Amino acid sequence: MSRLTLVVLLFSIHVEAGAQSAGSDETPRTSWGTPDFRGVYINSTVTPLERQLDLGNKEFYTEAELEELQSSGLLLWRPEYERDQLTVESSPVWLEPGPLSRRTSLITGPTGRIPPLTPDAEERRATAGGVAGTRWMTDRADSHEDRPWSERCLRLETGGPPMIPFPIVGYLQIFQTPDHVVLLPEENHDFRIISLDERPHVNRGIRLWRGDSRGQWDGDTLVIETANFSGKGGFSGSGAGLQLTERLTWGDANTVLYEFTVADPETWTEPWTAEMPLWRSSNQLYEHACHEGNYSLPLALNGARAQER
Repeated sequence: MSRLTLVVLLFSIHVEAGAQSAGSDETPRTSWGTPDFRGVYINSTVTPLERQLDLGNKEFYTEAELEELQSSGLLLWRPEYERDQLTVESSPVWLEPGPLSRRTSLITGPTGRIPPLTPDAEERRATAGGVAGTRWMTDRADSHEDRPWSERCLRLETGGPPMIPFPIVGYLQIFQTPDHVVLLPEENHDFRIISLDERPHVNRGIRLWRGDSRGQWDGDTLVIETANFSGKGGFSGSGAGLQLTERLTWGDANTVLYEFTVADPETWTEPWTAEMPLWRSSNQLYEHACHEGNYSLPLALNGARAQER
């Protein structure tokens, strides 16, 4: 059975998709009573993951500051990529930036920044080849294994876990049944099928690129715990010991708040948390065929050989 067939089956088990039962509040609810997250969302924002250093401990912009930033068209997203011309996604012609929230960074807390790496993580990053190494991407072209996971269509960070905003193909679709939630990001269509039936995680010896996810309801919040990561293609340099907690909660009629907490004592000196909005959209999700017409690998490698000559 293909993944697409499985998702269709999950979605069609309950033909009352879209039905909502009237509750005591304004939270959209399924016919079986849980908050209803089903639909398509914009998973993109120009609010940066980490706070700019000159903002100090300023966690929110004022309304006036936000209006000025929006009117100026200033994009705060990942300015470090401007230094790497081979990262084609940084070109403005590719970008579909989402709104700018009042947050100065997606990471919450006083610093708004990722905590320092542990000594072991520093050593991993310094000695790792290709993707996690210290060389700029323009220098990573000895072989196809030097090129990043996304360029090889193996793993795209936007779909997670955790989900990270990226101003290209920034849509997400959520399916629900009483026993499962399915998260389908637009980029690469990496289905995450999350069980809600309290089954335990798979054996700790089974390690997966995207980990093993289990969900449960905490009141009106969907809590997703993910473990059993392999450490390959890890999130922002994370290792196999990563423990991830994600939370989905309705903020208002058109916004779901997505929060994730990262705990990996082998990589960071302390856990850290980020929060971002998912905006409801009336658009549809279309196929994203990463490998189709993907000439990035041969062109990058051929270009590197030409430079060497």
